[in-house]
Amino acid sequence: MSEVEAVLLKALQTVIAELDNPQLAEVTATTDIIGNVDSFTIVDLMLESEMQLEALLGKYVTLADETIFDAEKSPLLTWSDWVRYVEARCDAS
Repeated sequence: MSEVEAVLLKALQTVIAELDNPQLAEVTATTDIIGNVDSFTIVDLMLESEMQLEALLGKYVTLADETIFDAEKSPLLTWSDWVRYVEARCDAS
């Protein structure tokens, strides 16, 4: 597991700690994030992830874009897509 993925997993666990959602109890590469949480949780996840990434990398990485809430294009459709998306954003900034 990469450092970025570990940060993202920690951010997800922080955000869903109050949710009673068995689908997110164990995250695998194919776990559907966007289909198992509401839009407020997605925003919280992005903010928490950005904060933890900044602590890890020493720079701010923006994660929001026009695809986040798109039902067909969202990188949150699977956990592995989310990790790849965030790693690419980190590399680009």
